[in-house]
Amino acid sequence: MAGASPAEMSALEALDDLADEIRGMGNEPVPHRAARADGITSGHGCGHNLFGAGSVGAAIAIKRAMADQDIAGEVRLFGTPAEETVVGKVYMANAGAFDGVDATLVWHPMTETRVTNASTQAMNNFTVEFRGQAAHSAADPWNGRSALDAVEMMNYGANLMREHVQPSTRIHYVIPNAGEAPNVVPEYAKVWYYVRDTLRTNVEEHYAWLLDIADAAAQATRTEHEVSLITGVHALLLNRPLQEAMQANLEAVGGPNFPDVFQAWGREMQTGLDIDPVGLDVEVQPLALGATPAQGGSTDVAEVSWITPTVQLEITSAPKGVPWHSWATSASHGTEWAAAAADVAARVLAMTGMDLLTDPGLLEAAREAHRESTQGRPWRSPIPADQKPPIP
Repeated sequence: MAGASPAEMSALEALDDLADEIRGMGNEPVPHRAARADGITSGHGCGHNLFGAGSVGAAIAIKRAMADQDIAGEVRLFGTPAEETVVGKVYMANAGAFDGVDATLVWHPMTETRVTNASTQAMNNFTVEFRGQAAHSAADPWNGRSALDAVEMMNYGANLMREHVQPSTRIHYVIPNAGEAPNVVPEYAKVWYYVRDTLRTNVEEHYAWLLDIADAAAQATRTEHEVSLITGVHALLLNRPLQEAMQANLEAVGGPNFPDVFQAWGREMQTGLDIDPVGLDVEVQPLALGATPAQGGSTDVAEVSWITPTVQLEITSAPKGVPWHSWATSASHGTEWAAAAADVAARVLAMTGMDLLTDPGLLEAAREAHRESTQGRPWRSPIPADQKPPIP
């Protein structure tokens, strides 16, 4: 949006969490660091701008095949915003959007082409806001109560806590608001936390511990505090029958057919990042006999996987080895060539969808695997059922 006013730019940036862009990751579609010409600092460092094309293409293909072959059934296409902050599908699930769905097919851009064979981490995403009393930092600091002190005390407590949690636990934070000027005791400060673990029960335990730390920090600094649980997710459930069906279709379709110019582009980027200049990996990875170790990230797809049998596809969209959630992946996903990943995804998703519509045995096997994974436990949302989604 060239020539946009500061207010317009601010409004665009405020929508990043819904549009799934990542702040600070914007880049021109070139193989080196270069700010976007339109002035927007955000970018699709996770490739979410490719989601819609692949998913819509698959839905259209399935619907046409159903009509051509007179196949009964229903295909639903879900648009799910704010995946980057692990929000959208959580609130959709609370609203019953996925109730009655027999199976769900998902895809995601990546640096390799494969069927997802690793779980993810359960997670709570929350903020703590502290409110104190402003005062002159030099003239009368005794009249102040620093909200920033409270944030710092909470973070210190959390960092001491790290020594006493399992190696699978991850705790990270940023401070979106830490005061306005050094000569004013900050009356307001805010810290934003993610706490993760491979087990949902551990997340809940550590979340409660962090809330105790926040309360102690408020008491110690004579401030008030408010906790907002933005979202929470489980670990992703894998479904072996669906994985095997999708793997067969992925091998039939093959990896994305990127032109030589994109491969050269990728090698130039890798050279600049001091990474082995091998370009983009388009080989289809084999499906291991068993699940591989859990990945470090979290996803709101996990909530869908607890409600209905779910399988996810990953398609190469950026050069091998480049850091994810970075300017490099934003640049890659801004090229015209990255659309080839969405094309492969559409084909594989459509073929797997047709398998489910025409092979009752596959669907029943998927349902049985889902029952085994959940051990018959009904899905319970990590957030209150009546909580409204956080709209910027």
